[in-house]
Amino acid sequence: MMVNPDHPQDAPELLRRLLALIDSLHQPQDLAKEQVTRFIQMPLKPIASSRSGGFEIFEQLTHDWLYRFIWHAHDMTPDPDLGLLFYEARGSSLPRPDMAGICQLDAAQFHDALLRMGYRHISSTRRASPARQYQRGLVEVEIGIVGESNDSLEKIGHDCIKRVVVGFFERHPDRGAKR
Repeated sequence: MMVNPDHPQDAPELLRRLLALIDSLHQPQDLAKEQVTRFIQMPLKPIASSRSGGFEIFEQLTHDWLYRFIWHAHDMTPDPDLGLLFYEARGSSLPRPDMAGICQLDAAQFHDALLRMGYRHISSTRRASPARQYQRGLVEVEIGIVGESNDSLEKIGHDCIKRVVVGFFERHPDRGAKR
């Protein structure tokens, strides 16, 4: 897979575009496909295997990493959701490639940006990797976190963004504050 010169060439640019979109969200209508396309500045293509109206961008970011934006409008709920995920280009080989390029805008900076936008850190969980959830009104943002690399304790402890998922609460818009 070749790097597309029309697409962003670094993760910080992708994450800044996503943060700008997240800042504009207040209700589900704000996450319309056209709005997403305007903020991320790239066209979304239909997902061939999706029956639920999914669209995506799946591109090479660096030699070692791919990114994927996914937007869905669900049949079960009127609320759309959006995800940005970083994937290893060569599959699940070990050791995992260094995330230094992706980690230039790291989880701490993303956290601070969300707090400046009025989001609250409401919880931290561990699924496939540690994650943090944020909320502002009906909007929920979850960031999945992994260490930059396994090269040193410092890099293991440097929290990088592996995924960002944006969605909406249907009910109970305030799950409580946690900072």
